Amino acid sequence: MREWLLPRKMLLIADKAEHMNMAQRVVTASLMLHREKALQRSDLGMLIGRTYLSLACVIIAGASMAQSSGKIRLQIDPPRTFTYKLDHRFTMQEADLELLEGAHHFSFWAPQRKVVDTTITMVGGTDKVFSLRLPFSTEYLVYQRDLRSYRKDMRVQRLLPVSATGLSLIYTAVKFGQLKKAHDKLESDRTAYNDATSPYAITYLKGDVIPVHKDEFDKARSGYRVAVGITVLFAGVTTYMYLRSAKRAKPEFHDAEKVRFDGLSWAPGVNGGEWNCGLTWNFTR
Repeated sequence: MREWLLPRKMLLIADKAEHMNMAQRVVTASLMLHREKALQRSDLGMLIGRTYLSLACVIIAGASMAQSSGKIRLQIDPPRTFTYKLDHRFTMQEADLELLEGAHHFSFWAPQRKVVDTTITMVGGTDKVFSLRLPFSTEYLVYQRDLRSYRKDMRVQRLLPVSATGLSLIYTAVKFGQLKKAHDKLESDRTAYNDATSPYAITYLKGDVIPVHKDEFDKARSGYRVAVGITVLFAGVTTYMYLRSAKRAKPEFHDAEKVRFDGLSWAPGVNGGEWNCGLTWNFTR
């Protein structure tokens, strides 16, 4: 009896174990199914999130691309030689621009003019005209003053001596003409005296005519000598003034505003000063 019951119990135990294994398998399969569904829902959520993120990026990019802009025309004096830097980065010469709305910095410069910094605020969808007359730089005004003084001194040191020398040459030529005329008269009197046969004519020439013409000749010769001396003096003064004026350097214009516009600046100091420069690098490129 016991031998029969024992195998029956073993069969029951094996049957229960088999049912438990099946239940465990069912539970495991159910858990795996729920996990797979959860993963699918998670992937779907991530996909939806990515889709919304992409749409948001597209919307933001579209909004930034659709940012409105405005047009501006620059009327700068001088109109053909001005240059400007836009937003401290771009060196340009165009008079007509289209810029995004907002504030934009301009640095205007032209040869012999000051650098003028200004900020222009653009409003989207509008056109505007900006007018500006660049003032002359201090260095250029000083250069013009020194140049006028230089030219005035050159006129005094060169033109006046040359003019005086020229007038003295004319005066010398006149005195030489008078001397020649007096000399010709005196020679004519001597020839008439040598050819005269009448005692009255000889006495008249010797006592009245020849002495008068000789005095005229002496005066003309003295005047000619004085004129030659004056001419030589003026010629010497002219030569000296030319040599002296040649040593004076002509003023030169150094456009410090251009150096400043290009990025350099002069800082005076105890020992004379130094040049400073700035370097801007755009890291967004």
